[in-house]
Amino acid sequence: MPLYDYAAVGKGCPTCRKGFEVMQKLSEPKLKKCPACKRPVERLISKVALGGKYALTPNKIRNSGLTQYKKAGDGYYERAAGTKGPAVIGPGSKVKPSDF
Repeated sequence: MPLYDYAAVGKGCPTCRKGFEVMQKLSEPKLKKCPACKRPVERLISKVALGGKYALTPNKIRNSGLTQYKKAGDGYYERAAGTKGPAVIGPGSKVKPSDF
């Protein structure tokens, strides 16, 4: 069974404010409330850790047709690998990080 990360949507108890993990079956519905305080929570998208032969190098990202962005400043992201998408994303650009 996979582990899912959850965090409070607004104010919450010490548990959901910091975030917590829940082991759930794929067929189970997402949690809507914190088990401790019953306030709303949302399921987070977790970063996948890849290493060894699965490490994501700039060449592998580009050859897969993907684009990787790295934070370059407050609200700004620069394309680090790949060729698709704008070179810079941030305030004043047509594409913002919230569009992803």
